[in-house]
Amino acid sequence: MVIMNKKEGDINKMKEKGAIAIIPIKGMIMSEESIFGLMATSTEIIRDIEEVEKKRKIKAVIFEINSPGGTPFASKEIATCIENMEKPAIAWVREYAASGAYWIASACDVIVADELSTVGSIGAMSIRPDIGELMKKFGIDVETLKTGIYKGLGLPYEKPTEEERELMKRELDEIQDSFLHAVAKNRKLDDERVKELSTGKVYLGREGKEMGLIDHLGGKELAIRIAKERSGLKKEKIIDYGERKRKGFLRRLMEEMMR
Repeated sequence: MVIMNKKEGDINKMKEKGAIAIIPIKGMIMSEESIFGLMATSTEIIRDIEEVEKKRKIKAVIFEINSPGGTPFASKEIATCIENMEKPAIAWVREYAASGAYWIASACDVIVADELSTVGSIGAMSIRPDIGELMKKFGIDVETLKTGIYKGLGLPYEKPTEEERELMKRELDEIQDSFLHAVAKNRKLDDERVKELSTGKVYLGREGKEMGLIDHLGGKELAIRIAKERSGLKKEKIIDYGERKRKGFLRRLMEEMMR
């Protein structure tokens, strides 16, 4: 007969019961607060991560990802925060986790995605609209005064010089290298596999699993089961931070309408 003292019993109960938090990462990923919560911002997501890390009743976190990516800084900021988490982190990819969103997913302990989910697109891209000719058609002239040769880099009405193009390309290469290095480290991929991934190609879930980009094919139920296994839970309560965010959005919307 095994005699268990009260303290040991309390510890076992703590392991058997607890909560799993679901933190959504949806839409474009930016660093600053968004208008009415229509984007995923690193400020808000990191605040949620720090909160769940402090709550003893929350034993694991599922990141519900449905995003095409976003700015390199915001994506890296969230990924770094996840890497430093003490609690198990599970990425649940819904329709897509591309570019910076995949960078974030790779920082999790496990990635779950559907066979029709889109993952990957590992690379960097810069978009600069050229409206110079359009402005000329409307008779609009712009005179720019600047104090440095690169001060006007990226202006939409001035074509970049070859030197400026080369500078922007070097910046993109540095971002690409950081991205690839992070994914290779997080997913434990060899150099040959990383070279394949550097093309920026996207993969459906099944091919992504073969490439080593995800761990399991499945959805929310599988993500919850893995979170329970990793945290030692037998009974769990789901705390959906997305629901809280939606309620906050509706409240702010009503406040704006009442002004």
